Amino acid sequence: MAKVLALFQEKHGDTIEVQIVNVREYPDVARLYQVRYVPTLVFLDEQGTMLEKRVGYMPLEALEKEWRDRGYDMGRGE
Repeated sequence: MAKVLALFQEKHGDTIEVQIVNVREYPDVARLYQVRYVPTLVFLDEQGTMLEKRVGYMPLEALEKEWRDRGYDMGRGE
């Protein structure tokens, strides 16, 4: 998942912020978002409100579609 997130950040980092949190090092974050399995993707809006939470691997195309479906302009990303 780290490779997918790195590529996503490379393509869309000017539009969407990507943060990777090690929940073993930051258990308070795991509790806040009720993370029980790794990987877990937590989608937040600009105000920090949780929009969606997905458990498991997500390919780049699905990750981009998730944001597009929420109305975010992904641009060309090239």
